[in-house]
Amino acid sequence: MKYFFFPCAIGVRCQFKNRYALAVIDERGSKRLRSGKTKNKIIFVNFPMIRGISYFFLGILAFFSSFWDSSKFANPLQSGVSEKISDKLNVKKESVLISLFLLISLVVSLFLLGYLPSKLSFLFIGMSMNFILRNFLIALTKVFFIYLILLILRFIPSMQDLYKFNGACNQIRIKQNFNGKNDKIVYHSPFNILNIIVFTFILSIFVITWVGISLAWYLSFIVNFAIFLLCCGVSYEICFLMEKSNFTRILSLVTDVLVSAKPTITHDEIARVALNEVKLFTGDEKMTDKNVPISSLLAEMQTILEKTGKYEKSDVDWIIATVLNLSRAEIKLVKEVTLNQYKKIIKATSERAGGKPLSAIFGFVEFYGLKFDVNKNVLSPRMETELLVEEVLNFVKNKKNIEILDIGTGSGAIAITISKFSKTKVTGIDISKSALNVARANADKNNVKVDFILSDLFDNLKNNKKFDIIVSNPPYIRTLDIEGLDDEVKNFDPKLALDGGEDGLSFYKKIAQQAPLHLKKGGRIFFEIGQGQFKEVEKILLNEGYTEIYSKKDYSKIIRIVVAKYDKRK
Repeated sequence: MKYFFFPCAIGVRCQFKNRYALAVIDERGSKRLRSGKTKNKIIFVNFPMIRGISYFFLGILAFFSSFWDSSKFANPLQSGVSEKISDKLNVKKESVLISLFLLISLVVSLFLLGYLPSKLSFLFIGMSMNFILRNFLIALTKVFFIYLILLILRFIPSMQDLYKFNGACNQIRIKQNFNGKNDKIVYHSPFNILNIIVFTFILSIFVITWVGISLAWYLSFIVNFAIFLLCCGVSYEICFLMEKSNFTRILSLVTDVLVSAKPTITHDEIARVALNEVKLFTGDEKMTDKNVPISSLLAEMQTILEKTGKYEKSDVDWIIATVLNLSRAEIKLVKEVTLNQYKKIIKATSERAGGKPLSAIFGFVEFYGLKFDVNKNVLSPRMETELLVEEVLNFVKNKKNIEILDIGTGSGAIAITISKFSKTKVTGIDISKSALNVARANADKNNVKVDFILSDLFDNLKNNKKFDIIVSNPPYIRTLDIEGLDDEVKNFDPKLALDGGEDGLSFYKKIAQQAPLHLKKGGRIFFEIGQGQFKEVEKILLNEGYTEIYSKKDYSKIIRIVVAKYDKRK
């Protein structure tokens, strides 16, 4: 377990080794942040049982420290007993307050969860029955009263935010471990500090009462404390194992339901801010009225995108990099953004959540490290198409006097990129005059020389013009399937660049049939294809006399690239 979460009344503390971050909502409803290093960390994390004891006491300390730190974001503390004690003993006021809080909590706990249940147990059960059975029933009675008291606390309004922040911590951890799949109760988890405290307390009370050791008071204390430490370790290991599957997490509801509640979007976002800040570890900083920490920005962007199921880490990075005019590598060094930059980033994020592609939001797209302007007249080049370009570049490496034809060039992304990174002569053709205008502008922008020709496939090429390679990412969506595409595709990409005919193979048939007239002997054809189209495209190529057919898969293990050789001459 790398990251540990500790909820408080108005926020969440996240800790990784000796780094921590506390994110809270202040009295004005603004997010506030504090981060830095701490001397308190879990020791022996790889040693069962011992790590549980370490986690329990660190958790108690971190839990109350979080309450103290979060209070600094609220109204200033009034001068009182704590300041007088602090001045007299020459210790930090934080230490005095935490000690007083712990002492009061201990006294209240001993009375409500120790003395009171014990008296009630003896009252109901009496002293006449068998010792072991009597102690067992007394232990059960104690556990019942403890559970009842905790259940009542669960419904006290002032405790609700604490439990919701705890639920948000659970939600983040479970989504990370299970990728958010098949989790109907993601805000409940056995492995959280509040649940482990409750589990440990109930288990230790039950065991100590049932064993019922009767020794001198100091020996009883030592033995009982040893049992308590043992229960700390056992509780940790049980909760740790129970979090590993959905089934066992459901069983943990018996105790976790007492300390976790369904978080709101705000609670969830605050927990993400704390986690992001620890991951980025930008140092000891606070949110000001002028700047927004990058950790807070990332959490808000994720919340906006997840609402509509549009969250992609690459999109988040791309939006930030574009607004800040930095590379994706450079944004990793960014600690905060200005309010103006924040507004632009959130505006773009909201548009992306509404189904608008990044290319339409910013008017350009990155492809193979180059920038291409795009509009409604051209298809926005996709990441998968970079694999098509890469395959061509690998093939032409160290070859001279190579001529390449790009069919359906659109924005010119394929033709321009190949020309930019190889010593080849590239021609791009397209049936759309508007698309060719975009392609020519992109060629100038990237300082590349490409011949662009207005042509319906090969119609306007000279009959004797032949190429070493023909490359194409033609329309391959079946006509009837276009209406079922995502809004960001069907509403923003030109239908002309999508419609591949009744079976989606119309252009592959035409190109494969006509290409031999414009391929040199031994020339190659490179296609990008749609999912599940390989067998059909392979059959088309074989029927037209192509040989040495092979394919390449994309990042999702889908066959996306098809390459074939043509030796015959027509």
